[in-house]
Amino acid sequence: MKKVYSFKKEILFKNNIYEILSIAIDKNLAITDGAIKGEFILNGSYLIREAEQDEFNITIPYLNYLEDEYDLTQAMVDIDDFYYEVKDSNYLVINVDISVDGLEERKEERDFIEEVEAKGELIDDDDPDLETYVPIRPQLEESNEYVTYRICIMRDGDTLDSIMEKYNVTMDTLKEYNVLNDLKIGDKLIIPYAQD
Repeated sequence: MKKVYSFKKEILFKNNIYEILSIAIDKNLAITDGAIKGEFILNGSYLIREAEQDEFNITIPYLNYLEDEYDLTQAMVDIDDFYYEVKDSNYLVINVDISVDGLEERKEERDFIEEVEAKGELIDDDDPDLETYVPIRPQLEESNEYVTYRICIMRDGDTLDSIMEKYNVTMDTLKEYNVLNDLKIGDKLIIPYAQD
């Protein structure tokens, strides 16, 4: 699997940029500790005025943490696309698309998704703490509610108390749907959510 991450950076030049004559970008990037780490090396030449030229060589640090759901042992990082623009005569704005190829979903992630898909349809949500909604068939007992499950991924600083408060659930409800022993960052909690 391949994923592309975009990076944008504004670089202030000491002199006004009349025209970019040449520009090149190189990378010194590696995937370590679950992140793309390293730097971009940007060099080239530009006109300050119509006949006065100067050169630049700029190192730009880069750090991007990757999603926990991927096995990164075979992943390779490269520059997928690069473009630039001059802004306000003294800023060079670079846009770099970094591709990570060879990503594999972790087996436990695939198993979890298959298990959740068996219960309902996955729907994306924009809340970064909320990975998916998983609707199931309406409950036709005493009330006619539509039940949805939220999948919450444990993040740094999360506690059971903060999750119970954020999603307005009780400890008993969490225990009914989850094993709460030894929770760690990246673990997923199923949180039922009833809609009238």
